[in-house]
Amino acid sequence: MEKTVIYLLEDGYVDFAVEKIHKKMKKLLEEKEKIFAVLAGGRTPLPVYEKLAEQKLPWNRIHFFLSDERYVSLDSDQSNFKNINEALFSRAKIPSSNVHYIDTSLSIEKACEKYEREIRSITDQFDLAVLGMGPDGHVASIFDLETGNKDVFVTFTDPSGDPEVPRVTLTFRALNTSRYVLFLIRGKEKINRLAEILKEEPLPAYFVRGKEKTVWLVGK
Repeated sequence: MEKTVIYLLEDGYVDFAVEKIHKKMKKLLEEKEKIFAVLAGGRTPLPVYEKLAEQKLPWNRIHFFLSDERYVSLDSDQSNFKNINEALFSRAKIPSSNVHYIDTSLSIEKACEKYEREIRSITDQFDLAVLGMGPDGHVASIFDLETGNKDVFVTFTDPSGDPEVPRVTLTFRALNTSRYVLFLIRGKEKINRLAEILKEEPLPAYFVRGKEKTVWLVGK
């Protein structure tokens, strides 16, 4: 049965997050030969990824997927892939064949189709999803429930968020295949949204839960 755990952290946020992710990955790798992890972009996770890259793990046995991507070139400073690559993939020397990104050189419709095919050719569920939440309660690039509830794994949005550009995102259907979901959030606005979610407000992040466990790491 799925359960939810919340950690409220006064300090040591990055170290605690890295410890949790590292420990979970090690445990999953004891159970399976390969594991499949989803990573979110955004400011909060990047320092965590940088420190995670220093940990000893059999990186060749972990496949990484992006929860969402801004529809910008992959060398743009706004690209989630570029930022995560610099923070984690290149630092940890993760094989390029284990890094699954969204090809924004294609039309946005074709980028979605290609990413969906790639995911489904590799796995039908994720082991771990490390996600963030926006101050408005969005998750990945799901800003409204209609987008999240589409009956596909991958879809796109009109220009949304900050920066206000079109986006490609995993849907609830895809994210909720995850055995474990770990939310990384910091700041008063996001804490207020979490309080609303705990009261069952139908914000997008409310609808994403790990099949076995959902953990919220909450910092100031």
